[in-house]
Amino acid sequence: MFVVGLTGGIGSGKTAATDHLARRGVTIVDADLASRAVVAPGEPALDAIVDRFGKPVLQDDGSLDRRALRDIVFSDEQARRDLEAITHPAIGRELYRQIHTSDSPYTVLVSPLLLEGSQKEMVHRILVIDVPPELQVARTVARDTV
Repeated sequence: MFVVGLTGGIGSGKTAATDHLARRGVTIVDADLASRAVVAPGEPALDAIVDRFGKPVLQDDGSLDRRALRDIVFSDEQARRDLEAITHPAIGRELYRQIHTSDSPYTVLVSPLLLEGSQKEMVHRILVIDVPPELQVARTVARDTV
């Protein structure tokens, strides 16, 4: 399986690029979506997060309260490292699973943090999407106000 890693900053156009490729039958593996899937109710990573951070990180429906968890880990470096130790391996396994079940001629792994961690080891080539900062800000503001 030939895997292309696609990365870029917020508002750079990663989604537009992957939408275009997906319409042409290319399998897209999205690290952001995988990061949400591994902490869904019933998933072992969510149980480990609750074991470490307590029930206050859960919403009434049993799903992860991302805001509550964010407040904890942004103010406590050890808490952030603990969260990453729980989630990063689970995300990596999910990405690996999706890549290796792809049946398209090649697969695109899209990840804003592709180069910061071990995800780059899953790809054969890297495509960086970059646009001027002003365009990034305009796209991000437009996206977040919809």
